[in-house]
Amino acid sequence: MTVNISKPSINIREKLAELDKPSGIAGEAVLRADSVQEIRNQISAGRKNLIINGGFDVWQRGTSTSLVGGPSYIGADRWQVYINTSSTIYMDKVAFTVGQTEVAGNPENYLKFDWLGTGSSTVKIIEHRVEGVSHTAGKAVTLSFWARTQMADDPSVSFTQSFGLGGSAGISVFSQTIDCTTAWQKFEITTTLPSISGKTVGAGSYLQLSYASSGTLNSYLEIAQVQLELGSVATDFEHRSYGEELALCQRYYCRLYTETIFGTVGTSGHLVHYYAFPEEMRVTPATTDIGSLWDSGSRYVSPFGKAGTRAGLTGGTGAASYLANYAFDAEL
Repeated sequence: MTVNISKPSINIREKLAELDKPSGIAGEAVLRADSVQEIRNQISAGRKNLIINGGFDVWQRGTSTSLVGGPSYIGADRWQVYINTSSTIYMDKVAFTVGQTEVAGNPENYLKFDWLGTGSSTVKIIEHRVEGVSHTAGKAVTLSFWARTQMADDPSVSFTQSFGLGGSAGISVFSQTIDCTTAWQKFEITTTLPSISGKTVGAGSYLQLSYASSGTLNSYLEIAQVQLELGSVATDFEHRSYGEELALCQRYYCRLYTETIFGTVGTSGHLVHYYAFPEEMRVTPATTDIGSLWDSGSRYVSPFGKAGTRAGLTGGTGAASYLANYAFDAEL
């Protein structure tokens, strides 16, 4: 029996030439890379960490704070805490010992989340809200972080999709318990978030990352280098400068610190100064007056949109001075 085999002709010279086709220095470096992180380093990929202040370097509200109840932002920027009893929870900024080797990457700070209460069925939560629910929907994401606990209790890690004002009801989309010990460990969690097809997305939507601990243990949770990135591989923690991290935080919260203002109250009975926020805020912020009045009259502050604010005195006449100390909050 005779079998005839036919195949298309090829140009041997062209195929041989392709073997010598140069890929360039960068291309050759990518081909030699042993990891996704190495490839990212070679091509200088842009910002990858969706968590703002994941290194816990920015603390505009104070570096040692406490709260009963909540939820509320009290310490580390962009991190909110909650407890479901009247017990007090604490959030503290702690510096790593220079040269320590327990946590890789030479981080400067970590967060200590402490509960010093008693009782049963106590739920303690620390959470971060990534603005915009659409960006991660239907995609694989990888969360990486370092953690340890005082009593080797096991917190849970979860994601919730929240659809904003007038949007669909929020839904919990992932939850996993992690096996914490009293020593620092690195955790990596990959999941694919569900599509938001058919959902209504309103203003102020977000993806919420939560660390929760329940039970009667009088324990604390310490976490460092929290990173959430698109894709199914955890890469090295992205270090951003303090100035860049602060600017990202100031979209959501900023302070007009104790600046003494001098001027003359006019016939209208007002002494008004105008300030631009350091960064355009997410929305027109709520204002908290923290200062003290130096002269007669009443302090006056009124943000004009997301860009800046008026601040001054109302009432009285003549020369006047006052202490400007305000907090502006546009958190999710």
